[in-house]
Amino acid sequence: MDLSTWVMVVVLAWTVLGLVLVASIWSRAPWKAVMAWLGIALVPVGLWLAGLSQQAIDGWNTLALWWQNLTFTIPVIIGLSVLGLAAVLLLGSRLVPTRKRTRKPKPTTGPSTGPSSVPPASSPPSYRQPPASGTQAEQTLILPENRTGT
Repeated sequence: MDLSTWVMVVVLAWTVLGLVLVASIWSRAPWKAVMAWLGIALVPVGLWLAGLSQQAIDGWNTLALWWQNLTFTIPVIIGLSVLGLAAVLLLGSRLVPTRKRTRKPKPTTGPSTGPSSVPPASSPPSYRQPPASGTQAEQTLILPENRTGT
């Protein structure tokens, strides 16, 4: 088999593995996580169908050559440390559980003198008024519920 056939087999196997993972977490994981893993599972087949698989392989090989020829100087070590910190922060942010935001109740110790003492309005305010003249051009600039009979 030639290289393109091997690439096709690897891409399809990787995608099927990702879809099996998505199917296994479908009922237990939150909707957001399922959609993220589904997107990740579809990346290899999308790259292959778009004809970008060879460029992805070349990118990986370029990264490997860079790593092999890397000279560890102070700026390089600092740069790799910053990249490592960025990766830890990105991955760590996914592990932190989210909690719903709730407002703290306001203390009701005395008589209320703030905006809550104002009675509610009987109807919502109308911010848009119909135009004085009833031309069709002016009628298209306002909301349909404010149009006068034409």
